[in-house]
Amino acid sequence: MSDHTGDSQPDKRIPGAPAGDLSATGAPHPLLERMTGDIQLMTGERVHVRPIRPDDTARLQAFHAHLSTDSIVFRFFRYMPTLPEADADHFTHLDYERRMALVATADATPESDLLGVVRYEHDGADTAEVAFVVADHWQGHGIATALLHWLAPYARMRGVKRFLAVTLGSNAKMLEVLERAGYPHSSRFADGEYVVTLDITAPATEEPALADPTP
Repeated sequence: MSDHTGDSQPDKRIPGAPAGDLSATGAPHPLLERMTGDIQLMTGERVHVRPIRPDDTARLQAFHAHLSTDSIVFRFFRYMPTLPEADADHFTHLDYERRMALVATADATPESDLLGVVRYEHDGADTAEVAFVVADHWQGHGIATALLHWLAPYARMRGVKRFLAVTLGSNAKMLEVLERAGYPHSSRFADGEYVVTLDITAPATEEPALADPTP
């Protein structure tokens, strides 16, 4: 998926937005505790899902360093052998409203390595750009689809009706994930890229029954 981050500074708080931050120590705000849990993948393995935290910066860099060239190019549309600290900081410091990300880890321990990341960004409209990446040796296990199903209800509660994903035409695995996620979808192809739109207005069958995290 492409990445359009603008500058690499953490977001400013949205005026009037709930204080959804996670502390630097990793202690979750109550609004996000419902977005934490274990899931069983289609291959039978169990992984842990939680919101990304500010203290994940180094873990995200380590995760990136172990990605294959193809996985990096498919995610960023260019080869980046290392993830600069400023970018990693940007990706891990969120407002959990306009910008939200979930990670899959091997277990619930704070030090557990990252296995995959899904995130959305939106500017207050009803369409959000979504992007995700999974560790190479975990691809094909269903992590991307599972994370998408967890992210969609959270986004929907915040007024998002559509996910928009931009991916290289050669990224067959990601196109398959998007087309088989269980949401009505449309796509267009131009200049070697697919733009896929998922209508998340109605829940997919596989979505978890998450309670509305609004107090």
